[in-house]
Amino acid sequence: MKKLTLSKREQKVIVLVGTLTLVIGYVYMVLILGPLGREMASLGQRVRSARQQVQALEAVVVNEPALRAQYAQWDEKVNVLRSLLPPRDEESVILERLSNLARQTQVKIQAIFPQRSKDEQAGKPSSKAEPAVYEDVLIQIDASAGYHQLGAFLSLVESEGSPMRVSSLRIVANPKEFKRHNVKLLIRAYFSTSLKGAKS
Repeated sequence: MKKLTLSKREQKVIVLVGTLTLVIGYVYMVLILGPLGREMASLGQRVRSARQQVQALEAVVVNEPALRAQYAQWDEKVNVLRSLLPPRDEESVILERLSNLARQTQVKIQAIFPQRSKDEQAGKPSSKAEPAVYEDVLIQIDASAGYHQLGAFLSLVESEGSPMRVSSLRIVANPKEFKRHNVKLLIRAYFSTSLKGAKS
């Protein structure tokens, strides 16, 4: 058998071809297979995430009757609570009730009025994002009263059928009347919102 000998030039060509093959192979792996591998890993993650979402949706579909029953119960509770509140258009009735309670307890009202939000003053609809079950309105009362009369008035307000709570109270001495004080009272009254668009 004859021994194959290569010239130096042929050896250089073979080394150069081998080196070029290695470089091309490395570039192919880095520029093509690398991104492809990352894309496959990302795709696998998305598939796993989609599978989890499908499983969650399947669980919801399986529990749909229970969820509907739970929704109906909550809807009924909301409607019961809403029915306990006076409608928003009865604001004047609440003001009249507060005035009557003040007369009963000898609290002299100088001014009573609901405070309006900036949206209401500008004639815009409320900027709340979610539909509300109730709406609260601050009612300002400027009055003159002694401590006992004021205490009796607040007690009657608390026992009043309409839900209200004292938001702030400021009492200042009245230099003209020793036994009476100037009172600035903010009462938060709660009203049911309109049922428009509500699901019954």
